[in-house]
Amino acid sequence: MSNQNRDFVAFEIEPPNPPNEGILFVDHAKAGRSGHLGHALVETAPGKVLAFYPNCSDVSGGHNGDGWMEVRRSEDGGRTWSQSEPLDYSKRVYESGTGRSVMCEKAVRTDDGTLILFNLECVNIAEKRWQWQPLGVPTFLRSADDGVTWEPAKPVSDEPGRIWDALYHEDTIFVLELCNDSEIAWYGNLPDHHYSLYVSTDRGHTFSKRSELPFEIEYRGYGTMAILPDGSLIAYVYNQTDEKHLEYVVSADGGHTWSGVQTAYFAKQIRNPQMTAFKEGFVLHGRSGSMGEDAVKGHFVLYTSRDGIHWDAGRYLRMRTAGSGAYSNNVLVHGPEAGSSPRLLIQASHAYKHDMTNVCHWWLE
Repeated sequence: MSNQNRDFVAFEIEPPNPPNEGILFVDHAKAGRSGHLGHALVETAPGKVLAFYPNCSDVSGGHNGDGWMEVRRSEDGGRTWSQSEPLDYSKRVYESGTGRSVMCEKAVRTDDGTLILFNLECVNIAEKRWQWQPLGVPTFLRSADDGVTWEPAKPVSDEPGRIWDALYHEDTIFVLELCNDSEIAWYGNLPDHHYSLYVSTDRGHTFSKRSELPFEIEYRGYGTMAILPDGSLIAYVYNQTDEKHLEYVVSADGGHTWSGVQTAYFAKQIRNPQMTAFKEGFVLHGRSGSMGEDAVKGHFVLYTSRDGIHWDAGRYLRMRTAGSGAYSNNVLVHGPEAGSSPRLLIQASHAYKHDMTNVCHWWLE
């Protein structure tokens, strides 16, 4: 069943209009560097934010995993940021001489202040022309001091693959993994590939598999999750053969069981979807699609919805000017002043030459 409603009117937000360049957050162009995957964001306390990003080389035109993660910190709600610092675990792995790298795509904060940072483990980048695949078992790091120090990395699961989303709700951390070592392709392509939901109920000390999601797996990739207004958990995934529809399933029991697969319509197409609750509804952003003669390829696009299922016609945040980019993430940031309204910080890569990318920010009020 397809939820197609081109004229659906979502809640009011104030996105950039017309599209603009955003706020330059990391200027990789100065040093001829790049950074696609790895945009973990987390608010450690009201107004205090950690923003992670990759620092990679120019091999393969800049579309690679040949590098490490860095982080910048804000103490004033994103108005100013610290200088960049490498994430020690990621930098050590990259410099170990083993041909591996680590990218960090998601992070959550639990009610007691513990931070959990989720890692993409790239296990053989040197022999695979510095691409991310093949993948090992994804790992996580824990921090009890707002990300100043991190505990040693531990596996999230026992299945090689990639964590596409993680969220924290009612004392449970939910983690969506596409279990596929990407030896052949990054999307599902073998019968044993599948999406799994892993959870932690002890603030990230341990994770266990709760369920497998009932998606067809061939050509499926990416993924995002959110909590709907009735408390249900929704999970979206991408179908490479139909970029105007994301497939979704809903769970009313915390991910133990799932509904049948349905589809939601996206007028400007969508890849790399990132969804979150904001104001009176939801936002979802990513790359515009590349299918069909009328496709506008690779622009950074944002949609809004009141119910998380029916989406508006979308609007472009930034237009593509070079190669591939628009890997993105977001985090809700509360003002450091009491009573101030929260804003949504969106971070995304944007290609400045070939597939060489800078990192940019946008704010939704």
